[in-house]
Order: sequence, then structure tokens, then C-alpha cells
Amino acid sequence: MHHNLRPTFIILALCIAIGLFPVSLRAQTAPLGTVPIDIATAPAVLVMIGDPGCPYCARFERESAPGYIASDDGKLAPLVRRDRRDADIAFIPRIVYSPTFVMLVRGREIGRIVGYGGADLFWMQLAGLMSDVRLALGRGGEAAPRRL
Repeated sequence: MHHNLRPTFIILALCIAIGLFPVSLRAQTAPLGTVPIDIATAPAVLVMIGDPGCPYCARFERESAPGYIASDDGKLAPLVRRDRRDADIAFIPRIVYSPTFVMLVRGREIGRIVGYGGADLFWMQLAGLMSDVRLALGRGGEAAPRRL
């Protein structure tokens, strides 16, 4: 009789773990002891918009996310991860591909990187976005003109 209960408990434990997995990913966006970032008012933020199970999102997380978070660019414009269905990104138009990285300065989009084609391409595209961020932040708080 005990042998029949064991697979049930294993399946139940897996269901719970799978259900909590997205919550554990969300917890990575704000380290313990920090206040979550409000993407509509933050001075600068890089919003990674993805979908559950996206292989390119996972590749970005392995190859580039740790370096970005630790970099000066990552400190100036922290990385915030969002699912495309999250309500707080409803103001960001035309998210088609996953991942899409949207650079916001005080809630206004100044540029984006669509897709993830590897670390070298990401860093090259990011360099242009970061120039725009520094320019926007140097204008006394005004965001740069919207580029879409």
C-alpha cells in the first residue's frame, strides 16, 4: 500500500515545484533587502520581456545576464525581467519576439533589442542603448526622444 502512495507524493511535489518556479524567477529580479524597481519611474531600467520556456531567454540568462548585472551598465540600468502578460508592461507596445529587451528612462522607451543572438551581438547592441541612456540622463531628467 505504501508503494502506491510514493508516486503520488512525487507527482504532487513536482507539481508544486513547477508551480513555484516562475515565482523563484521573479524573486531574482530584486535581491533580498532591496525595494522592487518601478519600471514606470526608475531613472533607467532594462526590461527583459520573455515567455515561459523560451530557449533564447534561458540562453541569455546563462551567457549574458550575470555579466550585465555585475557591469556598470547593469548598475545604471538594472535588469528587470517580465512576462509579456504582466500588467505593468502593458504600456510597452509591439512585443512580438521573445526575449525583447526594452530600455526605459523614467518610463519612456528609448530603444530596444529584439531577440537574443548571442553574447557578442547583445553587448554590441547594448552599447548603443547605453549611449542613449547616458544622453537622456544628462538632460536634466528628460528622457531622450522615443525611438521605435
